[in-house]
Amino acid sequence: MTSDKLDLLVFGDTAIDYFYEVEKLPKLNEASDVKYGRRFYGGMGANTAVVANALGLKVGLMSVIGTDAEDYRAYLENLGIKIYLKGIFGDTTKSMFFKNNGDEISFFHKGVTEKLDELDIEKEFGLNVFKKADAIYMGRTYLKLQRQVVRYCKDKMKIYNPGYGVFNFERMPKDFEMIVRNVDILILNKHELEHLESLGFNLRKTKGPSTFIITKGGKGCSIYSKTTEVDVGAFKTKLVDASGAGDAFNAGFITALLKGHKIYDAVKIGNATASFVVEEWGCQTNLPTWSKVLERKNQIL
Repeated sequence: MTSDKLDLLVFGDTAIDYFYEVEKLPKLNEASDVKYGRRFYGGMGANTAVVANALGLKVGLMSVIGTDAEDYRAYLENLGIKIYLKGIFGDTTKSMFFKNNGDEISFFHKGVTEKLDELDIEKEFGLNVFKKADAIYMGRTYLKLQRQVVRYCKDKMKIYNPGYGVFNFERMPKDFEMIVRNVDILILNKHELEHLESLGFNLRKTKGPSTFIITKGGKGCSIYSKTTEVDVGAFKTKLVDASGAGDAFNAGFITALLKGHKIYDAVKIGNATASFVVEEWGCQTNLPTWSKVLERKNQIL
């Protein structure tokens, strides 16, 4: 095995997250005092890469980053993540969450991260990058980028979680259908699935993935294949902040698969991983070790 060999190569976004706890969520044309605010590193792709790295995988991340986030680049490098980042003049994507007693208002500034869909992988990084990885993870709906990925790595295990990007679909994109046909595992939450079903998506009739994972927050997950459906419970813990739970699940689930676990146990490990992240503010905080995840996995019924 060469020194630059990767267990997992992640394609996805980076972002800066701002969390504000407020006295109340104001009505239109009203204001509210901020009790405290915090800045965290985030982004669907980077969150997954960081958690998988904490669980012991050798991880690479392909993304774009703004000129305002060189500290983020240094942080990822210091963690030991192999980064394939294209720097773009401008602001990195920013997510702003205003929270009060479990209720939330969110705002998103797209920033340069949307340029991911303009990334030419062969030109920027070369196609040898695919040969270094055993598995591929794609986050959100950067369809032009993801078309390149599935074309260039047909012999790799591919996991796809389109995330909240599906809510931008008013009808089913042909590119999305093509990408789904060429991945091994598709992960959606229950709300994303409902939206796709309103556009004609059907788990039982969709060609491509051998397995579908539908996450249901505190209620756990459902595993679907062409002929079966199995429910998997969640690990019960105190919820502080649910942001990043899905990304942590993906990291734990993929890590388990690469360590040789079957789908059912891998989903339990994904749920156990997510349970740590929701116990503190931020998507890349309270990162567990592999052994701690296994302890909680064994407590899930």
